Parts: sequence; C-alpha cells; structure tokens
Amino acid sequence: MPEPERTELTLLYIKYVDDALAEQGAASINGEISGLSLRILARALPDGRTSVAVSLYKRIHRMRASGKAFHYWTPEKLTSMARTKKDLVVLREIDRRTGKSTTRHVFSEIVVDSWIYGLSGTLEDWMDSRPQARRLEGPEPGEVRNAVEQAITAIRGHIGELPAWNDRFPLLKGDRGHYQASAYLSYLDAHDHAQVAKNLFGVRAYRRPLASEVKRLDISALNWFTMFRGLVPVDWLIDAMRTTRAVGGRSLMRELPLTSAQQRGIRSILRRTPQPVLRRILKEPVHQARRTLADAADCTAHRLAAIRDLDLLPEIIAARGQRRVRGSRDLEHLVRGLPAIERWHNPRSRTAQRVMQEEMFAFHEMEDYNHQIRLLPEGTARAADWDLWKDEAFRVQALGLIENRRRELTAAHDRQRREREEARRRERIAQQAQRHQWARQTAALLDGREAAPGLNIVVARDAETLSRWGAMLHNCIGGYAGELELDVFAAVCEADGRVRLNLQITQSNGVEQILGKYNRDAVRELGVAAQQVVDGLAAMNVSFDSDALGMDGLRLPQRTH
Repeated sequence: MPEPERTELTLLYIKYVDDALAEQGAASINGEISGLSLRILARALPDGRTSVAVSLYKRIHRMRASGKAFHYWTPEKLTSMARTKKDLVVLREIDRRTGKSTTRHVFSEIVVDSWIYGLSGTLEDWMDSRPQARRLEGPEPGEVRNAVEQAITAIRGHIGELPAWNDRFPLLKGDRGHYQASAYLSYLDAHDHAQVAKNLFGVRAYRRPLASEVKRLDISALNWFTMFRGLVPVDWLIDAMRTTRAVGGRSLMRELPLTSAQQRGIRSILRRTPQPVLRRILKEPVHQARRTLADAADCTAHRLAAIRDLDLLPEIIAARGQRRVRGSRDLEHLVRGLPAIERWHNPRSRTAQRVMQEEMFAFHEMEDYNHQIRLLPEGTARAADWDLWKDEAFRVQALGLIENRRRELTAAHDRQRREREEARRRERIAQQAQRHQWARQTAALLDGREAAPGLNIVVARDAETLSRWGAMLHNCIGGYAGELELDVFAAVCEADGRVRLNLQITQSNGVEQILGKYNRDAVRELGVAAQQVVDGLAAMNVSFDSDALGMDGLRLPQRTH
C-alpha cells in the first residue's frame, strides 16, 4: 500500500558557517561552535492537517588524536507545532540529549511565538560574535529578524487560529489547575459531568452516582480511578470514589501528575493483577496507592537500562497467594523482585563519540610509549608518531615493550622492598638481642637486693610469676608476659614475701611504672618508705622516666648514665 503523499514547504532556512574557525586546527578550539542553521518547514498531510517543524542545528568543531580537524552537525533544538484531529494545537519539543519528547497543548491565551524568537535570538547572538561568518542559506545578517517575523506570519496561516480554552472546556472556565491540558481531555466539549463520566469510564459503565463523583473530585483523582477501567466492576469504583475525601468541591490530592510512562506502567501492572488484590488497592487512600504504584512503574520500563518481566507477575502472585498480597506496597515488592531484562540502547548518534574516545585512548597510549622509551638506553626503541602508531604490528610490539619494561620495574621495586624488609627484620633482631642481654644483666644486679629497710627486690623470671603478682595486687602486670627477658619486671616485697609494689624497668627509659595494689601510687602504698625505695634503686644505677607512673609525691632522683 503506497504511503500517503506529504508535501513540505520551507518557510525559512538560515545557515551560516565560520570557515576561519574551522581552518585554525588548534586544540584550544576543540568543541567550539563553527556554524548554526535555523530551518522552519510546513508539512501538509492528505487529511488536511498541517504541522510546522522548527529546528536549530549547530556545527561542532572537533580535533582528532592525529591533530586533524573535523566537524559535524548536531541538533540544538527540535520543536514542532501541529493541529490534531480534535482541532487542538499541540507543541512538541525533543530533548537533544535524551531523545525524549514532551508535548503540550497551546491555546489562544498563551503567547507561543516566543519559542521561535528564542531560537532566532540564539542565531543572531552567534552571528554578532562571528562577524566573519559566511552565509550559505537565507537572508543577510541585518534581515534575519524580518525574515523570522514573516515566517511566524506564515505559520499562523498554516496552523490557523489557536483554540480558546473556555470555548473548548466549558466546564473548566477560568480553572485550569496546575496540570497540562492533556489531563483534561475528558472535559473536551463536555457541557455536563455525565458526559465527562462517559468519556472517562465508557458509556456502558456509566451510572448516575458516577457523574456526581466526577463532579466532586478533581482530575488527578479521576485519572487514578480510570486506571481500573474495565478491570473491576464499576460499583467498586463508585464505592472507592465515595471514600475519597473532598474539601471545597475538590479532592485532597495535589500531587505531581503521572507521566505517560508511569501511566502505561501502572496499567500494565493492574492488568496482570487479580480482582481481589485490585479491590484492596481501591480501599487504600488514593495518594498512598498512587505514589506506591508510580514507584513500581518506574522500575518496570527504562529506555536505556533494564525492564521487569511483568508477564511473570500473575505466576508470582499465585505462588505467594492472593490473600498475602494485602495492598499496593506488597504488589510493589513483588514487581521489584521480578527478573530484569537487559535492554541497552546504542544510538547511531554516539558512534562519532565512541570513535573519538578510542582515538584519544590510543593517543594517550602513544604518549605513554614515547615517555617510557626516553628512560631506556638510546637506540633501544623507536619513537612513534600518529601514522606509525596506527600500524597494528608496530603498536603490538610497542605495547609489549612497555609491558616488559613495566614488569622489570615492578620486579626491581619488589626486590628493593624485600631487601628493606629483611634489613628491618635483622635490625629488630639485633635490638631484641641487645635488650635481652641488658635485661639479664639488670635482673642479676637487682634480684635479691635490699631497696629499703625491710623491703627487698624480687625479679620475675617467668609468666606465672607475673600472673601471680597481678592477682595479688589486682593490676595488669600479667599482661606483660610477652616483654619478659626484654624488659625487667620486679616486685618490692616484705620479709615474709608479701608483694607491695610492682616495677617495670626498660633499657631506654628506666623505671616506667612503680605501682601498688589497684595501681595506687607508691606513696599511698608505702608512705615515706616509698622514697627510700626510689633512692635505693637510684643507688643501684637504675634511672627513672620523668613521666613514670606511680611517682606522684616522690622526688625524682637525678638520672644516671
């Protein structure tokens, strides 16, 4: 079957390029705009409808890794205006980054020429900053504004007069709310709420109570209930609508409208849900169920990532049991638990970007190779330029040379690290041997000596002795068993063997701790005899740390060496 004939008429075509910028070939202008194009087309279809497309393209100047310049045209703004079969006018805009389109209805109360003036203003600002720009199509720079105004007049002739809101929506005169006009299409040309109810729920499902509820509730609540159209008995819908509270003739719902993708997702979920579960969802507060299922719909479909396999939802509900799906939240959990189907999008528009990234990566590899060979003896390897680097055989050989060089450097680094660790280990062994020898000599010097009248010094020889002293004095000296024979641990005992003080003596600091029962200071444990103990140890050439624990109230003896 042949396609219907479509005629196009160019209302305006302006195209300017900056050849001087494109010929510079400097990396500093990478990403600069070297051209702009504004085109307005009128398309007439055989059914009599007319659409006007307005596009703004820009020419981007880029640099390859080889240093050569290239450019490409990319859309900056894509917009169209058309008259629908219902004699409304819609304005459609396409996001150049995501490819998503947004559509909104326009009426005579709204000034719609501003979007065309905005595009022409972008073109004129660029032309003012590039006086050397060359004209390829369209009027001279000084005539651009007049040409745009003539094109706008032509657009009005093709599209016709914009519809008036009050004429097309008589039940909503002066009350457009905060939603787009597409949400109110059920009110189009309707002069009573019975007609609105028929538009929303169908002629066969119409009941008189339905019209009264449509009059009472706002469009957000009504659009939520239309999700259940044909899935549940209409009496269930009327009962649910009656339980939705309203104040001042409008329901309490004042939330953001559902997007078209969310509406499709919610409808797909509800169509696969048994009626008993749907009835429980209808009994929930509208704002709660609406928000919950909107979140579930967001994870069911994504243009670039993964979607959920909703065909498995009836089996999942049957396996769990309908009674255990108590509402919208349980249904959302089931939807989120469905297996995902990967669907990655790779548009043709990203091919140039992928090639540029590959070339930049190869260019950085070449620079790394040239840097590495400078560290090698002269004549070992050959420096590479871009033409030589594109040779597959040379690049494989060069990357192998870099990898071998990296392995050699890594092996040398590991060898040096092991040598340093071995040197530190031997140094620790030597220090421990020195400490061990000092501890033996000091223990032999102090063991059994009298520190003060009636108080002798006993040196610990094993961990069992430390543990016993710790139990007697209720302190933690037993935890120092690992330092035995490296430091000296001694006790000040009475003649009957009763332990009064514990001491820790190190080679570097001397006495670091001299504590009694419950880690009390020596003065609290022995009184004036504590100073005699300190003086007696000093007489044996035992030094004291200036910050030794347990020395409060005692005179620190002069440190001897």
